Amino acid sequence: MTADTLTQQHGIESVAANSAAEALERLDEGGFDCVVSDYEMPEMDGLELLEAIRETNPSIPFILLTGRGDEETASAAIAAGVADYLLKLEVVEDKQYGRLANRIENVVSQERTRRKFESLVADSPDGIAHLTTDGTILSVNPSMADWLGDDPDALIGYTLDEVMDSEVATRRIEAGRNAVENGAATRTEDAVDGQHYQNQFIPVDSHRETDTFQLVSRDITERVERQRELERQNERLEEFASVVSHDLRNPLNVAQGAVDLLTEPADSEDAELVAKIDRSLDRMGCIIEDVLALARQGRTVNDPQETELSTLASTAWTWIEAEQSSMSVQSSADLAADSGRVQDLLANLFRNAIEHNDGDVEIEVGLLESRNGFYIADNGEGVEGDAEDVFEMGYSSTQDGTGFGLAIVEQVAEAHGWEVSLTDSDSGGARFEVTDVELHD
Repeated sequence: MTADTLTQQHGIESVAANSAAEALERLDEGGFDCVVSDYEMPEMDGLELLEAIRETNPSIPFILLTGRGDEETASAAIAAGVADYLLKLEVVEDKQYGRLANRIENVVSQERTRRKFESLVADSPDGIAHLTTDGTILSVNPSMADWLGDDPDALIGYTLDEVMDSEVATRRIEAGRNAVENGAATRTEDAVDGQHYQNQFIPVDSHRETDTFQLVSRDITERVERQRELERQNERLEEFASVVSHDLRNPLNVAQGAVDLLTEPADSEDAELVAKIDRSLDRMGCIIEDVLALARQGRTVNDPQETELSTLASTAWTWIEAEQSSMSVQSSADLAADSGRVQDLLANLFRNAIEHNDGDVEIEVGLLESRNGFYIADNGEGVEGDAEDVFEMGYSSTQDGTGFGLAIVEQVAEAHGWEVSLTDSDSGGARFEVTDVELHD
């Protein structure tokens, strides 16, 4: 009767067994998600049936129905590992068996969730372990077992400091204990045998008498090594910048000072020679400034601030000596950026437009129609060469150019996670588009 009602009224496909022996035979056939059993049966009671089932099917949910409402029976049922415990009278009084159906659905759902979680843990590349607060290992996944150099089952029962570096283990156990005491997950980083790990300690809500926590360790060795290599590169760049700043600037300043002290030669050829030296020294000064900018600017932007594009453009324009040219902002929005570096980007593009064109140049700054970035366009003659080559370090289409200006532009864009490209403006000049920019009105 119960099985038929569960099937017909609640869509829970159910099969009745007339004895414990028959129930065990059916379970051996497989395909069942839950067992509902009476406590009092002629061959064996419900708890004895549960014990027999656990020998071959240790995880299937088991719901016990009993006519006894005493504490002793309830305690024995819980200790035996039943998923739920119901008084038979309460079930029978509900003729539609809605309460029982609800309990079945709950325990089956919980078991499926548990299996899914265990599958994820088993397949995870992260090392995962379940430990008590004294460091005893209750379970580990294959990744953690590999790191500890043994099989998962063989590690159970050992303490963490028995299977790995004791100092590191002690710190991990202490972190796990703190997580349990505070009721909140904590994180640490450490190193074992040259490998670097990021650890998370998560309190486990269980019915155990002993408090437990889950340790999730992720191998971050590659990330740490990349960070260290980046730091070494930055140190070398800073050393290079210091050499450029001191060892090249000083003799350049001496030469520039000597040229400035020269009286104007009477001979026109000598005058032209002095002017040529002066221009060369100016160009060398520009190259040094650009090289320093490339060397000292970081590859990423760590603390972007909301700034208005029009303000950045107006400030950058004040750095440009261009009395005959003009710059206008057609549309503007706020963007998260390093203001100083974006001003460098804009100033280099403004300077590029002026240096590559004769006479007056009109420069326009505005937002792209897609609103995923901004553009800088001019009405000049355009930029000679391939649209991708112009960003290469040292590339210049003019005799006096340093070849670093557009390389700086690209570096600033990449540091923000943006992309910069070159195309033609509507008037036939150059148009630089900076995309992947998050804009806000």
